Amino acid sequence: MSTVDSKSALPALPAKFRYRLDLRKAVTAQGLGEAPCHRWFYFPHSFSPSLIREIVGFWSLPQGSRLLDPYVGAGTTLVEARQLGFDAEGWDILPLSVLVSQVKSRTYKASAIDRAFSQVMSAWTAKDVCIDALPARLRRAFTLEELKSLIGLRSAIEQQAFPLKDLLLVALLHTARIYSRAVSDGGWFRWVEKENRPDLILSSFADCVQRIRQDVANDKSHGKPRNIRSRWGDSRFQTLQTGKAHAVITSPPYPNRHDYSRIFHIDLLILGQTEAQITKLRRQSIRSHVEAKTPPPQQASQFGFRLPDSLMTTLNALPSHADLRIRPMLEGYFADLHASLVNIRRALVADGKVAFVVGNVRHAGMPILVDEILVAVARSAGFLHQTSWVARLRGNSAQQMGRYGRVSARESIVILQKEGMP
Repeated sequence: MSTVDSKSALPALPAKFRYRLDLRKAVTAQGLGEAPCHRWFYFPHSFSPSLIREIVGFWSLPQGSRLLDPYVGAGTTLVEARQLGFDAEGWDILPLSVLVSQVKSRTYKASAIDRAFSQVMSAWTAKDVCIDALPARLRRAFTLEELKSLIGLRSAIEQQAFPLKDLLLVALLHTARIYSRAVSDGGWFRWVEKENRPDLILSSFADCVQRIRQDVANDKSHGKPRNIRSRWGDSRFQTLQTGKAHAVITSPPYPNRHDYSRIFHIDLLILGQTEAQITKLRRQSIRSHVEAKTPPPQQASQFGFRLPDSLMTTLNALPSHADLRIRPMLEGYFADLHASLVNIRRALVADGKVAFVVGNVRHAGMPILVDEILVAVARSAGFLHQTSWVARLRGNSAQQMGRYGRVSARESIVILQKEGMP
């Protein structure tokens, strides 16, 4: 039964859940902006390297183990796997994630970075750069002069050979964020006023490359070459090697209507994605937001998912004034997680482990206990629930607080283990 700690007056927890508030910072991106390698480009909704080390220690994973991250994000799991001496593979449906995680998990030589940077600076020009055909949203995010400088840099970078081209593209994205007037804010971005400073873009780019070079020169993992890779893929339907992975550490998007194709819309446009491609990506993504669409029938029905009782109870309790799109979004979200877990299970060794970092949410004032529902979904996919660590209690959104009052929502690490055939 759930009990409450009378000394701390913390809310009671379900069976096998326990508080790990010492990990409250570890489930956030705090510190990634200063951490070597991670600072090259990180996502605002990332977890920290220290969380991976905590989970790996809990499992006592031996060196040489193989980790998976099916929602690879900015590659935190892959980077730390490399540092810890593990093989690792990640995949993601977001092209930005694939690029950034690939770049951050590779090995480079500082001298090669120096040469590539010098060649880019020599080839760079803002003259004759045509921006008329660029998407309107990109032209709103930067002034004409800034955009010419950025696109001129992109053209010079694209003359470089792989993998230095990709590394310098990440440096370009980092630079562009300094000047962009579209600032990521929750599940969207807001427009802000900024001074027109095209004269500083090259120096900012040079500073970013210099930080990358410094991290590469100080990297201590060169003596531990590992098989680390990241690729495009849909976690729900990805074809994986059967029984080769030892553990999974990941964090799927939370069902809070945040849409990563919108949060990173400007970054995707800078990389050359079209508005039509981004819209298609939005509709194909995991159903954590209302614009994602149901997968084709041959994919959606292949795992025979049935809504667990806990989810049905929650859905039936949604108030009548709730957005009508919320119910199908939540049904789809957990169906997608089930598909991911079934896929993951095939890839794991007999006693393979899984850690999902998830956050509870609130819609129309109704708490959605994502961590508890995930446990039920995981059982139906063939997993045992080892434990869940409640790392922090978050406040709900300002909109929800203003309308329904403040109610804390758990952010948890749900820890599972593969069992026999379900």
